Amino acid sequence: MKTVGLIVYILVAVLLVVSILLQTARVPGFTGSFGSSSETFFGRRRGLDEGLARATAILAFVFFALSLVMARVGF
Repeated sequence: MKTVGLIVYILVAVLLVVSILLQTARVPGFTGSFGSSSETFFGRRRGLDEGLARATAILAFVFFALSLVMARVGF
């Protein structure tokens, strides 16, 4: 059971990192001053970014909950 818990924990951690890295930056930074096209429509994220943001929030919650459970159980 301990091995399954660690595998799930590592899998959630890797998925969380991947979902964070796949998101686009909200602040255009230096490239925004040159008139680059924005990927938002009236300030709202659409499509893939919205799904990735939701997935990231869910994965972060699951990671946090698993961390608390594993600390409590003594993994």
